[in-house]
Amino acid sequence: MEQIDNGNIGQKIDSAKAQELTRRFLSQYHTVIDTKVILEKDVWVVTAYLGFSNTQTRKVRIDANSGQILGCT
Repeated sequence: MEQIDNGNIGQKIDSAKAQELTRRFLSQYHTVIDTKVILEKDVWVVTAYLGFSNTQTRKVRIDANSGQILGCT
């Protein structure tokens, strides 16, 4: 998994930053149409909707403290 520097080391990231990290990560391979985000304990779970005609979804888990991407399904 690629680690993207969030520029906020030592600070908690907010939902907008979690969405931005998700868009930057997924846009390497997909067109991101929309995102929805929820906080589960200390992990942001961002659901991303991809593509225009054949819409797919991906869930990206991001550590709320470090901004590190923990996984993508």
